[in-house]
Amino acid sequence: MSQWKRSWYASQTQFDDRFFGHAFSHASFENQTVRMVIHPHDYGSIWRIKFSNRYGVYPLTLDSVTLASHRKNVNFDDQDVGNVTFKGSSKVVIPVGKELYSDPVSYHADPSADLTISLYLPVYTKVSTWHFSPARSTYIAQGNQTKVNDSITFDTTTHSYYWLTALDVEVMSSEVDPGVFVVMGDSITEGYASSLNANQRWPDLLLNRIRQVSHDQPFPSILNAGLTGNMILRDARDVEEGAALGLANAGERMLDRLEREGFTQPGLKGIIFNCGINDIFGDATSEQLIRGLNEMIDRTKKQYLKVAICTVTPFGKSHFFTDEREKVRQEVNQWIRSNAQTDLIIDLDRTLADPQEPTQMLHIYDSGDKAHPNDDGNKAIAEAIPLSFFYESSQN
Repeated sequence: MSQWKRSWYASQTQFDDRFFGHAFSHASFENQTVRMVIHPHDYGSIWRIKFSNRYGVYPLTLDSVTLASHRKNVNFDDQDVGNVTFKGSSKVVIPVGKELYSDPVSYHADPSADLTISLYLPVYTKVSTWHFSPARSTYIAQGNQTKVNDSITFDTTTHSYYWLTALDVEVMSSEVDPGVFVVMGDSITEGYASSLNANQRWPDLLLNRIRQVSHDQPFPSILNAGLTGNMILRDARDVEEGAALGLANAGERMLDRLEREGFTQPGLKGIIFNCGINDIFGDATSEQLIRGLNEMIDRTKKQYLKVAICTVTPFGKSHFFTDEREKVRQEVNQWIRSNAQTDLIIDLDRTLADPQEPTQMLHIYDSGDKAHPNDDGNKAIAEAIPLSFFYESSQN
């Protein structure tokens, strides 16, 4: 007996015009093809793709969609292209505020391959529902080029996912399949400062560790529900300083995202919380943050899911740093370390901190802004998480 398992995910937010003109965004499309590259966490030969018009003000028309194995830059394996349909048609109109799945797509993907998903948008379409992804390039061409393999044709590049929110793979039902784990996070989870197009986000590196020891046994998907600038307590678009920092597209607060982006994922077995730093930047108190974290942990446990929580990483010498914010970080981390309700405490503070200057990130892990880890820092995070968490049953 088979079932759907989520293999890849991108949190969607409402596009904000304050982001237009930024190198990472594209405000509208008309008679254009958008080619996006994704990094699946499980593989098979039957797929389905989920598209979202959640924040749309007009219906979304897709006139052609293809799935293919990624090769390099904009190019894909043109010997094998999967045609994506919707109730048997290559064209679909997604109503305002709705999400939908494609028909099952038969396509065999190499377990080491990234995938490309190409969309043709025939009519003027204002961007409304998207995901800001600074670590991954997206390619744009004029006309319907969903089956064209030509870097010259795709002459525009951005760093965003448009309307594409999830990819599921059909797997055989199995008691030994560890299922799906979601990382609810911010830019550190999203991979803000990781190398471009290199799959160096820490959830991807964690999966690499798991696959190396899986010995052909089923392994979990580690879904990345990170949003740059996201907060636990407040919607970033409503925070004036957030807009000034370019975080107007950082999404709804995590307390509201948890139900939709955490608990509803197919095959879900657990949640990892890697969050809180942006709330500290927004001058939340430790009491407010602890209350928000405690609520999310409690709600997760009531779903009979495993739960892990990360301590807040150091940001000394960054332009966000103040003594008062550091005091809040220390108080929140002390509470996290003493929390008996979770199945796992991941002490990323101690993982990334400079032993000589513990308020600061160790320089070999610092991307340069003193707040975001580089590739080595992401690797250190991935290596700090015991793999037993994904295979043992909950102890709470």
